[in-house]
Amino acid sequence: MLIIPAIDIYDGKVVRLTKGKRENVHVYSSSPLNTAKKFCSLGVKRIHIVDLNAAFGEGNNLNILKDIVSSVDAEIEVGGGIRNLEMVEKLFSYGVNDIVIGTMMVKDLSGFEKIVSLYKDRIIAGVDVEGKYVRISGWRENTGTDCVELLTKVKDMGIKKAIVTDISRDGTLEGINPLFYKEVALKTGLSIIASGGVSNLEDIKRLKEVEKFGVVGVIVGKAIYEGKISLKEALCSG
Repeated sequence: MLIIPAIDIYDGKVVRLTKGKRENVHVYSSSPLNTAKKFCSLGVKRIHIVDLNAAFGEGNNLNILKDIVSSVDAEIEVGGGIRNLEMVEKLFSYGVNDIVIGTMMVKDLSGFEKIVSLYKDRIIAGVDVEGKYVRISGWRENTGTDCVELLTKVKDMGIKKAIVTDISRDGTLEGINPLFYKEVALKTGLSIIASGGVSNLEDIKRLKEVEKFGVVGVIVGKAIYEGKISLKEALCSG
């Protein structure tokens, strides 16, 4: 199972939000680049980066992202506020490996389909789920759309992989729900990367038990920054 550490960037700093709320922000570092370099020194193969300013429609952190991509020896996947082909092409020109798109799947499905047709396996569907319904625009808008229904639709367009975030657990350190991700993987037939609530190595071990059903990776954030998980140990256990 692929262990992917997360770097969420807000106003140029490494932060974590609890349940996606800006009023629940905690700053962990003033240097996203140094954080990425530290992850790579431990043997990380892929880093998940979210531009929270872009997700909230408050500018972006593209200069920082560009520096990270050019400075570290790891694959970089990026999400947050990516809502048109122009931004996708710009990010790929920086050297980003994969792009995570969420809101656009709901707001501009035809535009999303065009991007998928051009970039195939380099586009990852990102769904942020509360209950079973997808939230968009930095988690502020409830679409009323069932996550399995949406993921099945984009699979038919050619999407093969999805990052599924359990908003109710994200940033809470309350533990992960492996059965939720197993169900999504089985119902959609997609390769699922779990996100939200990882609190210790036991959570990762429990996820590994559903790997055979299509849960291929896990994003870990707050547990690393709070010292609840040793990233080195997590990489070994994955």
